[in-house]
Amino acid sequence: MKASGQNLSDKGSFIESAWGNLRNALIGCSVAMLFGLVVLFVSVYSARAVEPVTVKVEYYLPYPGVLPDSPLYKLKAMRDRVMLLLIFDEVRRAEKELLYADKRVGAALALAEGGKMDLAVSTATKAEKYLERAVIRVRKLSKLGRDVKSIEMTLEKAIAKHKEILESKPEFNPALKINETLTFK
Repeated sequence: MKASGQNLSDKGSFIESAWGNLRNALIGCSVAMLFGLVVLFVSVYSARAVEPVTVKVEYYLPYPGVLPDSPLYKLKAMRDRVMLLLIFDEVRRAEKELLYADKRVGAALALAEGGKMDLAVSTATKAEKYLERAVIRVRKLSKLGRDVKSIEMTLEKAIAKHKEILESKPEFNPALKINETLTFK
């Protein structure tokens, strides 16, 4: 009898331990679910509170060199025009126009930071005209079947960088209007 009495008490302890384990499991799951919900709500709330991040365009402009407010600038501008006349390969000419556009937009930014806004706007507009010529030239070459994928990708980055710079100052709106028309799509 003792064996069967012991057996009954073992059954009682088995049920108690099973229900105890089940109870502990339910409590553990409930705590885990509650913790998960708290993390979810906090992350959703914080995501709404964060302002959008502006991504800077990964395109570096060359040093502009002599600025338009220098007496030597007219010589530089004349040299640039002569250099363009001496380039016969259309792809190289587009690359050179892009270089001049990049230098001029950098010069426009430097002039604006120096307080010479009228000259900065004029220089930015000239920069976008050079960029526009390069884009038109590459479009024509593409239609003629030339492989210009590399310069197209470079021009896309340049257009985005120019736009980023021009949007930084409201005075650059005339140049920005030219920039907004430039695309390969």
